[in-house]
Amino acid sequence: MTQGRNGISLAPGGGRRRMWIARRLSMVAAMFVIAALVAGTAGSSYAGKKKASSSGDPGLLDTVVVSNNGAVFAGSLETFPVGSGPLAHPQFLVRGTNTFLGASGGPVGDAVSSLDGHIAVAIPLDFIDLTASLGPPVGCGPFGQPAASPLFGTGLVEIFGDSSTGNSAPEVEICSPNFSVGAPNTTGIFYPQGVGFEDPFDGLHPGHEILAVANNFPEVVQDAEICAGSGLTASSLGTITLYDRTTFTQGLNNNPPFVNNPIAAVNPFTLAAYTQNSSIGGCLTSLAGPINVQFDQNGFLFVVNNAGLFAAALAALPRFVSVFQPDAALTTEAPFSRGDIFPVALIGIAGTETAGDILQPVGEAVLTMGFEDDLLFVTDTGDNSIKIFDPFTNPDILIGFAFAGELEGVIHGGSTKLKGPEGTALSADGDTLYVVNTDDDTLSMFTDIINDTDGGDIPPTLIIKSRHSKMSLPTGVAVLGQFTPTPTPSATSTPSEEARSGE
Repeated sequence: MTQGRNGISLAPGGGRRRMWIARRLSMVAAMFVIAALVAGTAGSSYAGKKKASSSGDPGLLDTVVVSNNGAVFAGSLETFPVGSGPLAHPQFLVRGTNTFLGASGGPVGDAVSSLDGHIAVAIPLDFIDLTASLGPPVGCGPFGQPAASPLFGTGLVEIFGDSSTGNSAPEVEICSPNFSVGAPNTTGIFYPQGVGFEDPFDGLHPGHEILAVANNFPEVVQDAEICAGSGLTASSLGTITLYDRTTFTQGLNNNPPFVNNPIAAVNPFTLAAYTQNSSIGGCLTSLAGPINVQFDQNGFLFVVNNAGLFAAALAALPRFVSVFQPDAALTTEAPFSRGDIFPVALIGIAGTETAGDILQPVGEAVLTMGFEDDLLFVTDTGDNSIKIFDPFTNPDILIGFAFAGELEGVIHGGSTKLKGPEGTALSADGDTLYVVNTDDDTLSMFTDIINDTDGGDIPPTLIIKSRHSKMSLPTGVAVLGQFTPTPTPSATSTPSEEARSGE
C-alpha cells in the first residue's frame, strides 16, 4: 500500500517473494488458478507534527501505518508514531481472531482515509476453502462456515479506526460470501491486492468518500468484438471496484460498487461465463493482474499490473503501470462502454519509452505538483529499487497515443538497504518517502526526496528494524496524521443513482 500526497494509500502486492518460506496455502492455490485461466481461456494527505526522536536519532517524521502479511496465519496491522526510532515498538498493533488479518490469505496492503484516519486493509482470503475452520465465528466466505461446507470467499476489505489495537474487530467488512455455489459476487471484490482512498477534496465526488480496490481476478471476456477491432486480445485479467464508504453500515456489507458496470467474466471454479459486478473492467482497460491502486490529487487513478508475480509459468506476462482519467468508470464516449476504457498512460509496455525499466512492480506512490504533472514512485522487487517516473510524457502511437512516461531516476544500490521493497508512501509535503522491505522486515525512511528525484545509491535517514517492531513480511505502508484540506478544484457532478446501480 502506498499513500500519496492526496491522502490516498494503496496496497502493495503482499509478501509474495518469500512464499517459499511462509507463503499461505491460498497463494499457492492462486498460482494454479491464474495459470489455468491464462492457459485455458486465453492533494494533500496525512502528516503528523514532525519532531525528532527522544534518543537523538532521526525518528519518523510522520505517524506511519504498516500492514504485515505475517508468517503462517499471523497477519497484523500496526502504527508507529512520530519520533519512533530504529528499535521502535508499534503504538497500536491489531491482530487476533476478531479480524481476518490472520486468515490464510493474509493482508496485502492498506489505505488511510483523509477524512478521519480510518484504515482500509485488503485481504485476499483463501477462496478454495483450505482453512474453513480457522476463522472467527462470523464473517464472509469460508469463515464462520462449517469446515465441510462447500462455500468459498473471494476476499474482502476490512476498515479499522485509526486507534484500533489488540484483537479489535473491524468497523466494516466488504465481502461477497458463497460465490462458488451460485450466489452472485455482489461487491465485485475478487482476490483483492490493493486499496486506495480518493482525495475527498479533488472536487469529483463531494459528500462521498471513494475507496478503490484492485482485484487480481477474474478473467474478463466482454466486448470481444470491440477488442478484436482494436487489435487487442479479447480478455483481460482483473478489475477495479469503487465503493462509497459513507454508505457502509457497521459489520458485514455485501454492497455493489459505488459505480457499478457489470462485466462478462469466467468463473475460475467452473470456467463458465458469468456476470461480475465491476467499476473498471474489460479488454480495453488492458488490466493484467492489478495489485496496487493510487489516486493522485486530481483524481487520476494509477494501477500497478503484475499477474506474473505469482508464478514462474507466467513470467512472460507484461508488467506495467496504467493510469486512468478521473471518473473513468463513468466515461461513455465512443468507442468505450462505461467502465471499459483505455488508459491515458501505460508505463513499462514493451516497445515504448519505458519498456524494460520495470521488472517486478509492486507498490507505488504519487506526488502531485499540478494537473497532469506528477512524479510516480514504483517499488521494484526485481532489482530492489524504486523507479521514479514522469508519467504524463512521451505519447506513443504503439499504445494509441497514450503516454508512455519517462524514467527520471532510480533509487538503487547497497547504501539504500532495499530488500524486497513493496509498500511505499509519501509525506504530505512530498519530501519524505517511506518504504517497507518484505525480505528484511524493515521500514525505511528517505528524506529530502524532492531533491533526490534522480535517485542513485542514497542511504535512508532511518531504518526501523528489530524484534520489538513486530513487523513480519510487511507489505504496505501509509502515512497517518493531521489532515488539512487544500482548496477544492472545480467540482463535477456526483454519479446518479442509475450510475451507481449500473442501470
